[in-house]
Amino acid sequence: MNDIKTTLGWDLIGWDSGEQAAHVTGLNRVEVLRIRDLFPGRDDDFLETAVYEVPPALYSAMRSAIPHLEFREGLEYQIGGYLLSV
Repeated sequence: MNDIKTTLGWDLIGWDSGEQAAHVTGLNRVEVLRIRDLFPGRDDDFLETAVYEVPPALYSAMRSAIPHLEFREGLEYQIGGYLLSV
């Protein structure tokens, strides 16, 4: 049997006009479970296989689900998962 353990992490990233990551917030699995249904077009259960655009229309719902989230004016936000370790 394979003893490899996979751990995922997620980031909410605010990109500036120069395509620089100007604001990054790490999210955990519990937080992702709270917001994943806000992305009905997703292809995965945990937002881990793609990067999803976060339009301003979702900011309020996301803050309701995860109160510590902050969205800065002038940035375009995306959320996505990545492999932390194997």
